[in-house]
This record gives sequence, structure tokens and C-alpha cells, in this order.
Amino acid sequence: MSLFRKKKKKHISKKVNNVLVFLLVFIIFLLVFGGICLWAVVKINEERRSAQSPESISGTESVRFDESDVRNLLIITVDDGQAQGFVLVHANPAKTLVRTLAIPRDTVVDYKTSEVRLYELVDQQGIAVARDALAKLFDIKFDNYIEISYDNIEKLVDYFESGITMKLDEDLEYHSNQLSVSISGGLRTLSPSQAVKVLRYPAWHGGRKQRADIQAEMTAALVNQYMHSSRKESSDADFSFLVNLASKTDILVSHYTSAKAGLSHLAEHNDQDLCKAISLPGEYQGSSEAIRYYAAGDIHQLLKTALG
Repeated sequence: MSLFRKKKKKHISKKVNNVLVFLLVFIIFLLVFGGICLWAVVKINEERRSAQSPESISGTESVRFDESDVRNLLIITVDDGQAQGFVLVHANPAKTLVRTLAIPRDTVVDYKTSEVRLYELVDQQGIAVARDALAKLFDIKFDNYIEISYDNIEKLVDYFESGITMKLDEDLEYHSNQLSVSISGGLRTLSPSQAVKVLRYPAWHGGRKQRADIQAEMTAALVNQYMHSSRKESSDADFSFLVNLASKTDILVSHYTSAKAGLSHLAEHNDQDLCKAISLPGEYQGSSEAIRYYAAGDIHQLLKTALG
């Protein structure tokens, strides 16, 4: 009887040990498996949060740009109710470049069966007709246009608060009842009023061509100085302010929204030398009131190369 009890106790003890071993193994398995699952869940959530973070959404490094992202804006500057300057702003995020092309106001374009100077066509038929004639001459598509007066350009420069830093190729000295200008040449930071005086300056050594070129040079200076990622938070306000200064424009919020990723990419890569001003190849013919500017015969290829 005693021997039987000993064997029974030994058997029970063995069963208990087996159960304990099983429970221990099971607990270890749960800890290991659960740890792996927990690590996987945490990792997935981290990657999901990273993919949805504002930095990831707003960043443009992973965005692929192509020719469909190129934007061409036609700027018409106006003084005393007449078009004074024409500038093509070419923004290409795929190649990370911006170009401003100076277009003389006397540039000849075709309208129906006649040759007309650009500023006259704007005056007679409106901006949209002049834009289309210019697009045909250049063989490019303008996405939008904006007309802005010299007075409102002064307000725009004042809005940015730090003037315009640009190089003047010569000393500016001119005095009349309507205009008084005295600005030394070289690298200058122009105040809002000085910027407009530079645009109005009539005595450039390079004549009409230089008066046209300075418009593109000033536009390029504005882009290089203020189109920066540092103004990212105010970019919407900047856009709104600029559009509200326009006397005429076809720019809608939807146009700005569709171009915003490309513009942000350009701003992030702006080292203050992103935008370069170029001059329209061609020549003046005639004189005085009959003077006209004819674009070079191979203008399509020349512009394709110049605009990058």
C-alpha cells in the first residue's frame, strides 16, 4: 500500500512537472511571438505616419516633374494706360530653372493679314489676342497672363519690404518735369520708388532694347530674391497679393494650385541665381514712330535653346 502511494505521488509529480514545462514553453512562445508582432505593428505605424507627415506631403524631392509641369506666364507692364514692357516667365521644375525673356514692345506679330506691333495689338484688340499672336510667333503656349501697372509694381516691391537687389550696367542720370533719376551703376538695392524710376528711365545707352531688357532683369531679380522656401508659409498670401494688384489677369486659384508643387520645388532649389534674364534675338528696323522690332528668323530654335 505504501509502495503504491509512493508510485502514485511520483506519477502526479511527473505530470505536474510536464504541465509546468509546457506552460513555461507556451509563455516563452507568447512573449517571443507577441514581441515580434508588436515590433511589426510599431514599424508599420511609424512608416504610415512618416508617409502621411506634413514634411512628406509638402516635400518635392520624391516628386517627378516633366514637360507637363512647365509654366509660361506673360507679364505686361503698363504706365499711363499703355503697355510698356512684355516679359515671358518660363518656369521648368523638371530642369530646375526659371528664365525671364525680355520682349520689346515694338516686336512685330502677325494679326490676320497684317503685321502689328505688340503694344498696338494689346491696345486695339486686347491682351488675349496679343498673347495668341505672340504664342504663334514663338511657337510656345502661354498658360496665363497678368497686366500690372508701374504704380502697383511699386506696391509689390514695398510688400516684400527689402527692395530689389540688382545690377545696373550704367549710371542713371536724367531730370525733367515728369521724372528725376539719379542712381549710380553697379549692384544696388532699389527702394520701391527707385525700382519704378529704373523702369521709366528713358536714356539708356542701349536705347529701346535696353529699356525692354531691364524689365526682364528686374523680374529675374525679384524671383531670385523672394522665391525661396523661407517664404513657404506666406506663399499663398504672396500669390493673393500679386493677383489683386493686377489690372487684368486670367490667373485662377486652380492654376496656382496645379503649379504649386513645381513652384515649391523651384523655391527649395533657389540659391539666388535660379532665374536668368535673356533678351529676344532680333533687330530693329525703321526709326522714330515707325520703328519696329523683328524677331530672328530662326526664333523657334533660338528660344528652345535659350529657355533650356
